[in-house]
Amino acid sequence: MSTNALSMATELSSLKRGVRDAIARDPVDSILVTVLGGAFLFFHAEKEHNPKVTTYFDALVYVSTCLSVGYADIFPKTPTGKAIATVLMTFGPALAAAALDPPAGEKEPEPADPRLLEVQRLLCDKLDAILGEMTEMRRATSVTHSA
Repeated sequence: MSTNALSMATELSSLKRGVRDAIARDPVDSILVTVLGGAFLFFHAEKEHNPKVTTYFDALVYVSTCLSVGYADIFPKTPTGKAIATVLMTFGPALAAAALDPPAGEKEPEPADPRLLEVQRLLCDKLDAILGEMTEMRRATSVTHSA
């Protein structure tokens, strides 16, 4: 992979992580920015090209339906409007589903599965036993070398 391609891949990964973190940080803020900002962008992309988009509120109705059921009597006419609609319809339903989740810092931890805890306990016991054997081997080796 070339340096330029690697750099672009790293930047894309960073962007995706940032978007996920922002949504998890406060899902309500994320959906408000998406709906209000998306409507602003869609309105400006379509206002002089689409007879069904004459006000910001026309665009607001269209964008809000893109995030859920997808019903509206408005369809994008411009390439920019179609691109905005594509992004909204691709990510909107997942964003809408997360809208009422608590912010990341307020989420309660999932209760631990007792079976998983037992496996973890067994692993820790095994690791402790290995560490004990290694410690004994080190002591035996140091006694042999010092004698």
